[in-house]
Amino acid sequence: MRYYLITTHQRPKFYRANGSVVDVELSYVDKKEVRTPNANGELSIQTIEGRRGSDSLSIASGTWMISNMDDAIATLEKAAVYPFESKEAAKQYAKQLAITSFRYLRDCN
Repeated sequence: MRYYLITTHQRPKFYRANGSVVDVELSYVDKKEVRTPNANGELSIQTIEGRRGSDSLSIASGTWMISNMDDAIATLEKAAVYPFESKEAAKQYAKQLAITSFRYLRDCN
């Protein structure tokens, strides 16, 4: 798993490798289905719903409510935003730059 460092805003901004913050326009969805097989191979489907208001809900129940993961990653890369190799690496980076208010966003690719 890879992790992005993001701000604590409802619609998060992303931290770049140099410590700057950038607002990247991504396409979010209101509802997502997460499919997970259990130990017997039976598929479980969980529907996660966000709330839409004046601003898109980008994370709901720990799930990144992005419409297309590959497109989002490509858009972030164009904005010079890259995921850390681990949560610990992201944490150490934030500590080095004295970033005290942040969250982790897991890249499921």
